[in-house]
Amino acid sequence: MRRKLRKGFAAFLALFVLLACLAGCGGVNSSQVTRMDRDAQKTAEEVVSSSSGGAETLERETELPADGVITQKQMESIAGKQGEYSFYATDKETGILYTWIYDGARIQNPVEQNLKVSFPQDKTEEVKKAADHASVGLGISLPKTNLAAPARLRLTLTEKWDADTVILVGMADGSPEKVTDVTVGETEKDGGKVTTLEFQVRKTGDVFYLVGGKSAAADSSSSSVSSSSGSAGSEKGSQRTAAGGSTQGSAAQGGTGTAGNTGAAKNTEGSGGTDGTDGTGGSGSGNSGSAHTCTISIDCMTILNNMDNLKSTKTSFVPADGYILYASTVEYTPGETVYDLLYRICRDTGIQMEADYTPVYSSYYVRGINQLYEFDCGELSGWMYSVNGWFPNYGCSKYTISDGDVIQWRYTCDLGRDVGDQYYDN
Repeated sequence: MRRKLRKGFAAFLALFVLLACLAGCGGVNSSQVTRMDRDAQKTAEEVVSSSSGGAETLERETELPADGVITQKQMESIAGKQGEYSFYATDKETGILYTWIYDGARIQNPVEQNLKVSFPQDKTEEVKKAADHASVGLGISLPKTNLAAPARLRLTLTEKWDADTVILVGMADGSPEKVTDVTVGETEKDGGKVTTLEFQVRKTGDVFYLVGGKSAAADSSSSSVSSSSGSAGSEKGSQRTAAGGSTQGSAAQGGTGTAGNTGAAKNTEGSGGTDGTDGTGGSGSGNSGSAHTCTISIDCMTILNNMDNLKSTKTSFVPADGYILYASTVEYTPGETVYDLLYRICRDTGIQMEADYTPVYSSYYVRGINQLYEFDCGELSGWMYSVNGWFPNYGCSKYTISDGDVIQWRYTCDLGRDVGDQYYDN
């Protein structure tokens, strides 16, 4: 073990010395140094990882321990790998089998996952009644956890529901609020057919309810369920921009940053641009005719409720309805990231944007869009992005777009809590 540690340290030291020598040579420009920094960091991380050992690689299917916790080391063993990984357990109280499903390739910043689910039923009948007398219902408590990747949750019930339409709702101010749609199916269990329910996990740390029934009844009940305030909102196809001069904002560095984002042009004024030194900026300009599409929107609606905290010089950059770019379906080139798309859309529409590259995290951090910067509306304000309702715990220059993705850039005035990211809630 000591020999391995010495070898690892020697390799790291050699990389550091090589980088220092190259940086001091007249033949190395700043863009080369930037790439070398990042490559050296990656190699150093690999050396440390190989020398310190780690958890055994998880199987494709893993039974959850009693506490429902998958450790960071375990998540690291599948991070970035192709294919789906599932974690399952059976609730002792109800007999319901629940299975969490992750795409390994989407795990870029592995963190501990608390996946223990319970099924409280004390308010289910009340919620069914509030949902216009839904014929079926099930309470489900999802533990608060910072999801390491978009996750789906599949439930295998102990009975067959007389329902073909189900939605997941939360209870906002005593009224059911739709969180997401649910896929209804059935499977064989103990010699009979039982219902399966599957949905994308968009929120955690609360009790939710699955309600529904037959199509006609479910359509009627869903009419009394409001849409989540964190959804894309406007379906308008036009765009909104605001003109004005450039303002530099102070950078918030570290991890996912004040607003948990990265991705845009570095040190730009006016419309978006990039120095291109890392080879990630500006791609996707030749994707005309592609059949691959996604949806993107940019809004600062939270500022409308916090105008007293907004810097007086920035009021003219806040659209009346809060939308800088209405939800728009756009084409993308396979391999493009959320970073690439934001850069391209802002460049093509003339929306100002600015960001900084953070070498320690190998990613960009968006400081400002449409002249609205981090800290412009309070010390907890800044830009965040979400994809399909999930707020990634890594930079958008690492998030590769897939068909049908719904990408939202939202300005937060409260460290994400006001736009649907619950991770920092107490």
